[in-house]
Amino acid sequence: METPIPTLAEAEKLNITSKEFDQIKEILQRNPSAIELEIFSTLWSEHACYKNSIHWLKTLPTNGEKVLVEAGAESAGAIDLGNGLACVVKVETHNHPCAIQPRLGANTGLRLLSRDIASMGAKPMAILNSLRFGEGKRDTAKWLFEEVANGMSEFEKGYNVPIVGGETFFSKGYNSSPVVNNFAFGVVDKNKLLSGVAKGEGNLILIIGALTGKDGVDSDVFTDDVIAGVDVKSVPLELLMDVSVEKHLQEAIEELNDKGHLLGAQTIGNQGIIGAACEMSVRGTSGLSLHMDKVPLRENDLNAREILLAQTWSRMLVCITPENFETVKKVADSKQLAVGILGEVVGGDNVVCHYNGDVIADIPSKFVGMGGEAPVYELKYGPVNIDAVDINIEQYDEPDHYPDVIKEMLVNLNVTSKKWMTDKFDESIKTEGSNQRFPSDSAFVDIEGTNQAIAATMDCNSSYMKTDANIGAQIAVAEAARNIICGGGIPLGVSDCLNYGNPFEEEVYGTFVDSIIGITKACNDFNLPVLSGNVSFFNQHSEGGQLKAITPTPVIGMVGLVEDKRHHSTLSFRHKGDMIFLIGQSRNDVNSSEFASSVLNIKYSLPPYYDFEEEKELQDAVAGMIREGLVRSVHDVSNGGLFFTLLESGIPLEFGFDITSDAEIRKEAFLFGESQSRVVVSVSPAKQDEFVDFMIEKNVPFSILGHVTKGEIRIDDEAYGFIGDMKKDFEQRLEQWVLGK
Repeated sequence: METPIPTLAEAEKLNITSKEFDQIKEILQRNPSAIELEIFSTLWSEHACYKNSIHWLKTLPTNGEKVLVEAGAESAGAIDLGNGLACVVKVETHNHPCAIQPRLGANTGLRLLSRDIASMGAKPMAILNSLRFGEGKRDTAKWLFEEVANGMSEFEKGYNVPIVGGETFFSKGYNSSPVVNNFAFGVVDKNKLLSGVAKGEGNLILIIGALTGKDGVDSDVFTDDVIAGVDVKSVPLELLMDVSVEKHLQEAIEELNDKGHLLGAQTIGNQGIIGAACEMSVRGTSGLSLHMDKVPLRENDLNAREILLAQTWSRMLVCITPENFETVKKVADSKQLAVGILGEVVGGDNVVCHYNGDVIADIPSKFVGMGGEAPVYELKYGPVNIDAVDINIEQYDEPDHYPDVIKEMLVNLNVTSKKWMTDKFDESIKTEGSNQRFPSDSAFVDIEGTNQAIAATMDCNSSYMKTDANIGAQIAVAEAARNIICGGGIPLGVSDCLNYGNPFEEEVYGTFVDSIIGITKACNDFNLPVLSGNVSFFNQHSEGGQLKAITPTPVIGMVGLVEDKRHHSTLSFRHKGDMIFLIGQSRNDVNSSEFASSVLNIKYSLPPYYDFEEEKELQDAVAGMIREGLVRSVHDVSNGGLFFTLLESGIPLEFGFDITSDAEIRKEAFLFGESQSRVVVSVSPAKQDEFVDFMIEKNVPFSILGHVTKGEIRIDDEAYGFIGDMKKDFEQRLEQWVLGK
């Protein structure tokens, strides 16, 4: 009996347009089967082929002298570290799952990310996160925040890879629609970098890892209410949260790669076996003949469609020569991993799928997923229709009592410590380099066997994105580079995570386009390639019965190299009596600052002042003073302004500070403004003259602020209290919020 030919109505139910339906028939030179139509639907989704964003993504600078794997070429990007080593980097987002099941979503997001790193032959070394939740007065924000923190912590403990840094913000623009972005990196010998490729006719394609189940076939796996105990797919929460198989899979890939037994490896993600197979086929310009009845199953009643499209985690496809199968199987067995011979590499460029002797799908791989010939759309876009304020601070009365302003700002979750969350993470698994006693502007992980370290950061102040996404995105790149520099590293490359609302709304898509333009300019300014990235659209929340987009959030993950660990700089004040200097120019600018939002109650203003030339000169000067050993601490001025930079520098060892404000600048702008390109350093008295001579030679603006005290905080001879008391308020605010105090 012949299978009925799918109709246009059935295609439209799969989000395939009439034009795309005709295109599919033209590609196949026949009518598609129902399974083939669903494959096209899956692999022509935005997440699989970026059809609504790839036009603009291709304008990003992705090549460079040290780039080993460009963005989009593989599951992750790679950059040359020198000494025969490569750093593999990737960001991912799990926004939508975390809105439904935040604990599970956060856990599995990190699993997918780590598997991408492992599939390229690198051992994941560390993870950073960039998180956004709704306004603090909402119980939903508390629940989402707690559950995401718990999910990340549980992954870290099970997978044994440390979470070493990140950022967390709260804002109305994320009510019930969190942004959960993660950044991972690993190091591998350059000559052992793996590609997700299938090549060499007669070579085998294996599936290795977890047993395949029905997870995510007819609905996203996260929409099943496993937390409430509704066991829709017979997958208990404990199994979904268990990362042991994921860890064993990473170890097996690492061992097999070290032995030279892998020709290619590709993680199986949300597009299932068929998605991974098509990617391998395209990279190898090879055909694949696959047999779905050879896939090791968790449940015996899976049909061919379910096997092809299941989203079961902890699986990879690998390409090997036939003579290596027994070795691969032995390693898989030792790790308690399922392994099956799925098929082989053949001529042509089609992926042909069989089931019980029948051909169920025959797809030309270059037309699907990231194959290069999937649909590409240039959506309409327009400007943001928001009346942006350029705040003139002179129009506002100066506060009567600045200590009261600080107390008011300390209630703001965006400027207080995230210690309550980071205390959940496991200190015992961090290396000496990632577990420094004193914090730094960027996270650090030692490169084993060398005197070098990887520096990494994630940055984006979404407040700056509300009214000018171009400048806001430039600032995100600049701040990430500044954080790497302030820690003693050299910025190497970017992995971006681009989070927006519905791209078919012209204003929303306009912010996406402006962000890409801004990232492109800034990366060109700093000579930084984009190594990898991710786009997440349709992040929306309900407000007044209408769906509204989240605040545009182009998160910048950046990796750098500390060439000598002696250059690793920290932000903590070290000695009473050290001089405190401000590098860069203060301005009467409180635009888009937490002060403007918390105290002036201005929610939409222009981004703070930013100029690339000033930023580049500042970064060059800071890098030089670190390498010449002129400074004891280095910390950039960012969220919350100068006062909170000083506070964060004083807290680790409970030193205070005594400073004098700039008489030419309004005091609230001086203390709380967030104009860019400023850094605070502390200098020992013995190095002060040498430091001043260095700065004069560099011709970069600088000024003396004051000195480090034993514990008292004084500004313009007024007492603001003691660091120990302020530390309690700074570090306990988040916990008090979580506990409802």
